Amino acid sequence: MDNLKKNLADRKKERENLQTMLNSLYREYGETQFEYVLQRKETMPHINEQDFEAWKILRESRRKDSDTVLSIKTAQSRQNELKVFSKEVDKLLHEQQRTYEAARNDFILLFFQTYQNNSLPQIAQIVQSIEPLKDSIEKVQQDKQELERQKNDAHFFKKLTLSPQLLSLKGKLTGLQKKMNEQIIAAGEEFLTDTVIKEVRGASFPEQLETAYLALQAIVAKQDEMEDRKATLNAEQKKLTETLTECGVIDTPQKRINVLADIIKNTDEKIEEAERRQGSQYSDIFYTDAGTRTEEPLSSVPDPFKTYLDSIAEYRVKLEKNAIDIECIENEIALAGEVHKIETLQKAIAGYKDGIAQYEKLIETAERDIARAEEIKLGLQERNNELKSQGSGD
Repeated sequence: MDNLKKNLADRKKERENLQTMLNSLYREYGETQFEYVLQRKETMPHINEQDFEAWKILRESRRKDSDTVLSIKTAQSRQNELKVFSKEVDKLLHEQQRTYEAARNDFILLFFQTYQNNSLPQIAQIVQSIEPLKDSIEKVQQDKQELERQKNDAHFFKKLTLSPQLLSLKGKLTGLQKKMNEQIIAAGEEFLTDTVIKEVRGASFPEQLETAYLALQAIVAKQDEMEDRKATLNAEQKKLTETLTECGVIDTPQKRINVLADIIKNTDEKIEEAERRQGSQYSDIFYTDAGTRTEEPLSSVPDPFKTYLDSIAEYRVKLEKNAIDIECIENEIALAGEVHKIETLQKAIAGYKDGIAQYEKLIETAERDIARAEEIKLGLQERNNELKSQGSGD
């Protein structure tokens, strides 16, 4: 029985595999037929027109959805690249800005130092803006010189008291000088326009100032180049966002991809269903379910189809044989079950018969015991009657 059950399980597993292979053949066969009609652009006998039209529409729909998924993934990947590029450009721009500010400040200070005694109106404006600070610096310098003189003439202990004062004046002088440079730079940014610098440069830029100017121009050109690069990245990023919107992305690209993946999966199932149905129905015209030939002639079958028909007929034969094997094994299992049932009932009947014989012996013994009890009972009754008669006679 165990061997029969194992054989049955093996045959059923074999049937599943055969059916899977046959379904795969049906699908490939149906696809081949639809492609054949599509390429030739002509009708063919035994082709389901409704399934064929639905198949074309579904395939086009799948292509569009697949292209949309590809566009989303491409845009998403490019966006990630652009984010990295933008961060790099922002970092470079930040560093370049600091480099530019340092070079600009050096150039303005050098320009002012070079032309501070010139009659340029712009220089005069800068000088006027720093006049209060310049007066303060001169006053502190005078105080510093006076303290230095006093320190030189003073005795040891007096020098000790003058040194902190002199140190304080030096710090104050440094602070004022820094403020004046900042004021020169601020005024220079306002008054030293490109036109003014170009006019002065064309006439009299010394070598040191020319070098500083060219360095500043190179930094500005590099800055402009990076600004252009940043603008290009932003424009491309905007275009990618528009592309994602056109692809139906609302929340996140991945959510849209997941939705489209489900749609594509459903479309694929419908496509394969139409292809399997076409392959199966076309095969039914030439072969029975058992794989035997029908009366329909194979002469009208295109050559690319014949190989599929041969394979399908072969699998149908195998499935038919498998079905017979399964039924035979199931019958053998049922037969063994019935045999076992008969054997069990026969054993039960034998047991019942043995029981009947034993009960018959018990009945016979019980009947003898009843007869004996009846005799004793009768004797006891007669004796009692005698005893009662004797009692009444007295």
